[in-house]
Amino acid sequence: MRLLLPLLIALPLTHSACSHRDADGATNSTNANASVDGNTGTQMSKHANSKERAPLVLDHDFGVVPHGEGRTHEFALDLSQLNEPHVPLRVHLECSCGRAELVMRKPDGTERHIDGTGYKHNLPTEDEQAILRILLDTRKKEARDIGSTISRGYIVLQPLSDETGMARERWAFVVRFAIDSPVTLHPFSELDFQSVSQSMQGEILTTMRGDENHPNLEFLSISTTDESLEATLEPDDGRTVLRTRCTPGRFGNHRGLVLVKTNLPGYVIALEAKWKVVADLEATPMRKVSFRAAFDRAQKPGVEIRQAVLVIDHNRHRSPEFLVRGIVGDDGRDVSHCFEIKMTPVPTEDRRQRMTVRYLGGLLTGDEPAAQAPVTFRGKIILAKHEKDIVGGDDPTLPIRLVVFPSKTP
Repeated sequence: MRLLLPLLIALPLTHSACSHRDADGATNSTNANASVDGNTGTQMSKHANSKERAPLVLDHDFGVVPHGEGRTHEFALDLSQLNEPHVPLRVHLECSCGRAELVMRKPDGTERHIDGTGYKHNLPTEDEQAILRILLDTRKKEARDIGSTISRGYIVLQPLSDETGMARERWAFVVRFAIDSPVTLHPFSELDFQSVSQSMQGEILTTMRGDENHPNLEFLSISTTDESLEATLEPDDGRTVLRTRCTPGRFGNHRGLVLVKTNLPGYVIALEAKWKVVADLEATPMRKVSFRAAFDRAQKPGVEIRQAVLVIDHNRHRSPEFLVRGIVGDDGRDVSHCFEIKMTPVPTEDRRQRMTVRYLGGLLTGDEPAAQAPVTFRGKIILAKHEKDIVGGDDPTLPIRLVVFPSKTP
């Protein structure tokens, strides 16, 4: 195993020093973020209460990794270079396709993991070596070429003499890699169905073919990890069309994988699919409109632009238009005559409409003075579909909560 730390050199730094404490209590030095050539380093105290710094750098380049393959690299950590004993606590790596771990290894290969505390038993013994292991798994990346990438990470260490954890440090490292995918996907390398209503089915088409280095790549079979996903392979003039359908289930956000087996030994393309199951009729940002108004008179035209909600019918088998079936107070009173409701299409979204509300007066009965008006009006606007959109007795409605507070001004 190659011992890296004795060979490390201090790199020229481009930023002035600026420190802050993170949630671990570790000091993060801004001057350790990046050098002129893109390397990352950190600076740590040579000994307790010393302002003199010892530059350390950990850097590894995996090179170009074929998509679907993994790589492993180990750094041998020479903790004696820190002069004062430091206990490694944990390690963080920002890369979504990478994993980092800390172990203590004996000459016979036996390893033990540390428990994340700053006690002496987490230091390497005389016959152990501290190891930082980086595991790269390109299957967790999209099946596309990725150019030279830098992924940063750090080890959190705590001086053995520090009983409070306030003197923790970060030991930074970087790993570099690029990914070469044998397949070309167009236009999608991941499948985002966005919102799928319960009465509809989402569908996405993308084409697949081998790249210039793999012109004979074949797609043999396909499977999915979620029963809501159905995928097929369809040959099309020298390429293959991947057709994926999403049948909604329970409400909420969902994720799954579409797995395509190829004739490359051991290579399976994994396309991530994600979708959100929503109701056919939806209001955003919420099913509620609330505002203030003087109960004894109508609001002036124009104020309704601020008293609005967006409504949508996701079911493309019917018209996106809504009608107002009624406005009812919580006390059961019909107050439809007290409000003006307007529905306006949203130009950029063909199925979305803006519903605005304006108070026309009439909530007060008889000669009741404004001073005796109810504290707050609460009710709901019932939106429904046109008769031509009601099929088989299905008559969907969308209730919008309506709350009107009395105006603060007379």
